[in-house]
Amino acid sequence: MQPKSRLAAAAGLAAAVLAATLVVAPAPASSVTVSNLSAITHTPGTTLNLRSCASTSCQVLRRVPDGTVLSLSRASGDWFRTSWSGATGWVHSRYTVLRGTPATTVTRGNTSRRMVAFTFDAGSDLGYTPKILDFLRDHRIRASFGMTGTWAEAHPTYVQRMVDEGHVLINHTWDHPSFTGYSTGTAALTPARRIGELVRLQKKVVAITGVSTRPYFRPPYGDTDAGVLRDVGANGYRRSVMWSVDSLGWNGLSASRICDRVTGAMSAASNGGNGYIVLFHVGSASQDANALACITSRLRDRGFSFGTVTQVLAP
Repeated sequence: MQPKSRLAAAAGLAAAVLAATLVVAPAPASSVTVSNLSAITHTPGTTLNLRSCASTSCQVLRRVPDGTVLSLSRASGDWFRTSWSGATGWVHSRYTVLRGTPATTVTRGNTSRRMVAFTFDAGSDLGYTPKILDFLRDHRIRASFGMTGTWAEAHPTYVQRMVDEGHVLINHTWDHPSFTGYSTGTAALTPARRIGELVRLQKKVVAITGVSTRPYFRPPYGDTDAGVLRDVGANGYRRSVMWSVDSLGWNGLSASRICDRVTGAMSAASNGGNGYIVLFHVGSASQDANALACITSRLRDRGFSFGTVTQVLAP
């Protein structure tokens, strides 16, 4: 979008002509710096345009051959900033494939240990977060929290408290879009948009706590595929953390039904549910917080201990 001219009325006509002919760079707010990220162009039978800014209306600086490896420096919307053949500009990320080791999807931890991981997604309201953290502290349980950037921005004190009390943070993106579009009926996000979501959340969490969310990623809605695993892996997220059982508290289950569901699923599982990763939510729409006492009591009676994702996945 081009900015409106603020020149004096006497220069209005000239400013309008100038504004119509100039192409401006992407707004800083929509652009994030990336590091240690590269891609290979994928344009079979043709070339990829390197443009002067992140828009198809911008000047073509170079035509990059198919299969060219590019080092990336920024992501803005659907575009990556890069340099090639003496020129620096932007390429549309839909025609690039990020390079790196794909993330591994995990749904369960080590089945040889009688340990379970409580994981909480935080992406809507503050909800029961204070109650959950108090419970975990009082019962000496370390858990894992998959949070969005918008949630972290709204509740920085609680993000810091999670770190201070030994919990693990998981990158749940900036504002919870489906990376594949499956659950939302939308188009899949381009690699640049995926990277932007990851980097914005990471920068926010580091700014608040000094702690990284790497290597853990949790896909919004659980929507994932090989392309998602490739893109998040390229950005340093080696584990895409899913779950062994979903409490379904977000779907209106009562606290007693949540308790029965979680503990019942573990009873029916191989090894009695050893290494299970349980999905909860902190929001006020879910009764997960009020089910914790029941779940914890039953599992401790069965000899379970509780750990972070890191601890449950450890060999």
